[in-house]
Amino acid sequence: MPGRLARWLPAGLALLAVGAAGACHVPPSRETNSYYMARNGSSDASSLGCANSVKTGRMTMLFGAPTTVGGSYGATVWSRPDMPVQDIQETVKNFARGYAYCRSDSSFVLQIGVGTSNSGLDARTTQWASAHGAAWAGAVRDLAAWAQRYHPGVVQVYGAWDPEPSWSSFAKADAWINGYDATSGRRALFVNASADGCSTGDATNRPCNNGWNQWALWHVAWEHDPSLPIPQIYRTDAAQAAQWKNIDLWGTVNRADGIYFYGALAQSGACAQVGGCTGTDNTPHQAHDQLLWLLNSDPRTAQDEVGTMTGMWWNS
Repeated sequence: MPGRLARWLPAGLALLAVGAAGACHVPPSRETNSYYMARNGSSDASSLGCANSVKTGRMTMLFGAPTTVGGSYGATVWSRPDMPVQDIQETVKNFARGYAYCRSDSSFVLQIGVGTSNSGLDARTTQWASAHGAAWAGAVRDLAAWAQRYHPGVVQVYGAWDPEPSWSSFAKADAWINGYDATSGRRALFVNASADGCSTGDATNRPCNNGWNQWALWHVAWEHDPSLPIPQIYRTDAAQAAQWKNIDLWGTVNRADGIYFYGALAQSGACAQVGGCTGTDNTPHQAHDQLLWLLNSDPRTAQDEVGTMTGMWWNS
């Protein structure tokens, strides 16, 4: 891969890179949709998969905060009953079936990140957070094996995670990813993180919200081996891109291990669905271009491409 090399690159992930030089000419199929998963019935999920059959690349199906459902680990779902991991698996399978059935181009491959967050973890013990991370990793691993068996070369399944400093202490978030990381056969993890309160102009381990700092964001988004950063770049003023550039610079200077960004996550679609947002409605192209421009403003953080352009929508 041109530019700074990623620490590691799982097989297949490199195939979906989008060159920076062609950012303004990326075909619509390469700009993917990601979803807040509120409607999860079998027909809802398969229809959504079919609707995305004209897309190829990485995307996230985000299911909400970690929780327990009937004695099983699971996730909250917006305005719907909480779901155990077994039901989440069925939703992802139905989405994958719909995509595979309707796929418009035999060369297209959809890489699905199955996501939760760190929301509410402060109400849980460290042991519970770690066990939930392990349960999520196991569920994703089993889904990936199912996809490889039934839809090889069409659908691939990975983990996904939205850690935000404002949502929990660093210790509880780190416990979750420690559990995920320690699980046998765990898959790569799309990290769709925010950097709440982090500096936009300083890389000296400045504080972020809720007791986090730049090291903490670098650690959960990159130092853990499965992490593939595809952070939130929602803000039209490029502040989030600047935050992540400085977190990257901190890792480069202090750990000789700068972040390699695999993509950028926007939310213009979700904003439009709720009547608009103020200053946080970047399109996927805008998010991509902001992050790449800020990274390339310093040779220590420069990279030739930011491969994934994806945008959040509500599936509600």
